[in-house]
Amino acid sequence: MNKSEYITIINVSKEKTWEVLFNQYGDIHIHNPTMQSSNYLNGGTEGELNSVRHCKFSDKLFLDEKITEVNGSDSFTIVVTNHNLPFVNEMSATYELRSINDDQTELKMISFNSFSPGFMKYVMRKPMGKSLLKHLFGLKYYLETGKVVTKENYSKTFNAYK
Repeated sequence: MNKSEYITIINVSKEKTWEVLFNQYGDIHIHNPTMQSSNYLNGGTEGELNSVRHCKFSDKLFLDEKITEVNGSDSFTIVVTNHNLPFVNEMSATYELRSINDDQTELKMISFNSFSPGFMKYVMRKPMGKSLLKHLFGLKYYLETGKVVTKENYSKTFNAYK
């Protein structure tokens, strides 16, 4: 599996970051500008071990993700259980949160993926990385401002906020 790491500093408490990232797991579309919509599956209403969410990137592309491991409010791991993303075999990610102080949190996302055919990792690395960075920026912006970043306003918001 290919591994990528991304780190962002969010200017809110670790508890507030955990609340949105983990407890509101099924509502990722609110802070991820690459998502059209998301919702819990199997009757779930909040993030917890074995929670599954359905994420739509477009009318055609989707994935389902399950929380497979939780370490208190310090980290959790998700595994893609179903998807129709071209060339993608497997995907998973671990989110690690570390309190810097009362109003700052370091969030590290470690992403794992594999592709078929294998050479697609070289083609897909940059677009997937951009997508994950948009997700982390959207989360940071949402937590710090309470405002939503969408596909339509991402570029303008990113350029004005960075």
